[in-house]
Amino acid sequence: VEDWQDDNASDESRPEEQEENDEDEENPPQLIAAQPSQQGDVEAAPNGPVGLDEDEDEDEDEEDEDEERDGVSMVPMADILNARYGCNNAKLFYEKEHLRMVAVRDINAGEQIWNTYGDPPNADLLRRYGYIDVIPFYAQAQSHEIYESFPYENPSDEVEIRADLVFDVCAPGTPESEKTEKIEVWLNLGGDDTFVIDRKDGTCKLMLGMIRYLSMTPQEVEEAIEKDKLPKGKPTGDTLKLALQVLRTRLVQYTTTLEEDEIILKATAQHNGRMFSAVFVRLWEKRLLRGALRKMEEILQLEEEETVHRSNTLTSGRGKRPREETSQEHKASKKRTRR
Repeated sequence: VEDWQDDNASDESRPEEQEENDEDEENPPQLIAAQPSQQGDVEAAPNGPVGLDEDEDEDEDEEDEDEERDGVSMVPMADILNARYGCNNAKLFYEKEHLRMVAVRDINAGEQIWNTYGDPPNADLLRRYGYIDVIPFYAQAQSHEIYESFPYENPSDEVEIRADLVFDVCAPGTPESEKTEKIEVWLNLGGDDTFVIDRKDGTCKLMLGMIRYLSMTPQEVEEAIEKDKLPKGKPTGDTLKLALQVLRTRLVQYTTTLEEDEIILKATAQHNGRMFSAVFVRLWEKRLLRGALRKMEEILQLEEEETVHRSNTLTSGRGKRPREETSQEHKASKKRTRR
């Protein structure tokens, strides 16, 4: 803002240059930049390259149209703000004629201003912005996930499992034509082609729904089509056993083990470069897969224990049938009742 004001002040202090530039100021070039308004807001100037005339060739016009369609732009002030999981104290609002950066809580003098990208997982941060969030891991939040060897995380991290992997594990040897038909039905019913495991859904109920779908008979599939409704993914029995196979297959797709990744991170932690970022993303995908495996195994074990308990209860309750009273005993019982 000060530079912009200084430029205006310097123009007024040079009358000769001002006269020479009068004609240019009547038709100023359109800049891809943001200019401060009187209220101090950051306003986006119209899109367009600097100094373009109407006579420019068609190739440049086509490039401009592509830029407008993509909606890609740089926003000074907003783009210089850092972002980190759970730290944002400001947020950028897109309004009709300008962009507004607003504090969402009180900010002390000298405190860093944090923007937010919505706290996405590290895989998205790395692909879109070229960095990751490395947050100290608080073990008390999840007692069974204490990673003392490398205690850092992004709580939003997730791991993806492709639907074709689920299909190959749960319905191996299916002819290609039948596989294509089943996948089309699944997608038409609103099924996903990729499933996500995160902290909120460790059993991935949507994936369990597809496993249930693949085990349905043709008649059950027809009924689902008529109802236009996908089967619910319940973490029970054979469905869980197949899900465990899917997770184990997903884990072996990596060329390194979780422990090897921890060693790599310890060796590169001080550099925090591309290798560190990529391995950190991969490490937490493996940790989430292992966590999901543990959770499903625990559910399956409890289910099996309950089945054994019910079976034992039924067996112990099967005693001899009580002997019926004889006629003489029945008469004697009546006499006692009368007395």
